[in-house]
Amino acid sequence: MTDLSRDAMPNRLNVRVSDEELEALRRASAELSCSRSQVVRLLIHCLADGGARMGVGTVAFDYETSHGIVRNLRSIGTLYNQSVAALNTIAKVARESPDEVAAEDALETLRVVDAEMTYVADSIGCLREDVARLSDRPAVFLWS
Repeated sequence: MTDLSRDAMPNRLNVRVSDEELEALRRASAELSCSRSQVVRLLIHCLADGGARMGVGTVAFDYETSHGIVRNLRSIGTLYNQSVAALNTIAKVARESPDEVAAEDALETLRVVDAEMTYVADSIGCLREDVARLSDRPAVFLWS
């Protein structure tokens, strides 16, 4: 959870805005399901990140959604790493002690790894669809 305490954010900002600007801030706050302060902080972060500007190409995710995506990616990565480790173990044992590797056991492990990799690919596909739906834009993950 993000620390919103006075210790974490000791500075206060007072800004004068027109009625139209205040209404735009209210709408943005409602659309993003966050406070007006969070909208202003989002704008500040967008400006600070390499000079990027909020605009047509910007997609903003709230804290819960962005951390849900990160959790899902970590889970997918963990499963992927475990699958690769299993394959490496099979390969190592087969190289070092070929007589100790039963073909049936290796085949069963490969079936499990194949199922896990299919799950990883499907999960990335679902995540891509979720991001596209949330952002109302096509999503492309260059690593998949």
